[in-house]
Amino acid sequence: MPSYFTSAPGKVILFGEHAVVYGKLATAGSLGLRSYALVQSRTDGALEVNLPDVQLVRSWKSADIPRQARWEGYPYPPPAMNVELLDQLTKFVDLGTQTNRSVAAIALLYLHSYLTSDDIANQGYDLSVRSDLPVGAGLGSSASYSVCLATALLKLNGHLSESLSAADQRDLVNQWAFQAEKVIHGNPSGIDNTVSTLGGAVIFKKGEKIEPLPGFQSLKFILTNTRVPRETQVLVANVRKLREKFPSVVNPMLDSINEISISCKQLFAQNGEDRAHLLSRFGDLVDVNHGMLAALGVSHPTLEKVREISSKLGLKSKLTGAGGGGCALTLVRDDMDEKTVEELKTKLGEQGFEVLEAQVGGPGAGFVTLDSVTSIAEFLSRGTADLETQTWTYFV
Repeated sequence: MPSYFTSAPGKVILFGEHAVVYGKLATAGSLGLRSYALVQSRTDGALEVNLPDVQLVRSWKSADIPRQARWEGYPYPPPAMNVELLDQLTKFVDLGTQTNRSVAAIALLYLHSYLTSDDIANQGYDLSVRSDLPVGAGLGSSASYSVCLATALLKLNGHLSESLSAADQRDLVNQWAFQAEKVIHGNPSGIDNTVSTLGGAVIFKKGEKIEPLPGFQSLKFILTNTRVPRETQVLVANVRKLREKFPSVVNPMLDSINEISISCKQLFAQNGEDRAHLLSRFGDLVDVNHGMLAALGVSHPTLEKVREISSKLGLKSKLTGAGGGGCALTLVRDDMDEKTVEELKTKLGEQGFEVLEAQVGGPGAGFVTLDSVTSIAEFLSRGTADLETQTWTYFV
């Protein structure tokens, strides 16, 4: 059997944080920081997993892994969440509950149970995943992992055949990645795995179909991780309390945030829009959106420090995700010289922040078929930059 590399990006929320909870529009884009998986068949019937980002190295006999059912294959959708199987796998993994290690392992074995053929199960396989994405920073690390898993197992077991269109293959990956996200998060929105699978940017509203953002152009950002842990549930609850206390004040603010997402959609939909003008307008939306979110009480002194530093250098920044710490996005216009960008990165780093450069709006899930076995140790020890020199097949 051939070996495969699979890859999938993280995600960032561009506009609409918190307002999306109340049925408003929001936009999100794929992040140019990615996870990579290497999957290879074995001959001894073992499943060996190596996930260095969550400190997990485990090996199981494939025959010992609880399995209840097989997926019938395309065009059948994934079955409803199998709670009984989930309980069995939780006990089987025995790594404690609600840790990054345990949910990562259970999500893998859950997909294994449905997607792995008897032949592959009897042979066994190795699966190793490494990521450029910080875990728990609100950048879609779990979705990126889930998409890598789904792509790897679907590909290894022959479910992504050339008889399927790219759109059908992409849909299969997304549906099974969503299953893994359910294992990890319980009741996810599906936004993160959709962005990670499709790439580019999407626009979405609670309860409605997630749609690609028409005409979106890739953008360059400085991504600043403040290293302040996010408390998403607390922040969402605080906005809800503020809305209940001052509905006539907060509801118009949520409507305004909705209009920012609409303005973003309209901006990219204008064919032939001058790039410099587009980036200038986009930067204005960045400023306004952050101001609204700060007024809702979800900013943080570290996020304001990012804005202060970037503003002095003529750049626009906003929080991304729940706020209260976490990460900030700083738009880098095409006319910004590298000296200014490096100065910004230096000043942010001096604050103790983790600073990364990343494109938003790049490709989604992809894979590379390998003609020969690649050393897992080499894959885990080397940098990821050279992986991008491979000829990737994307589901577009």
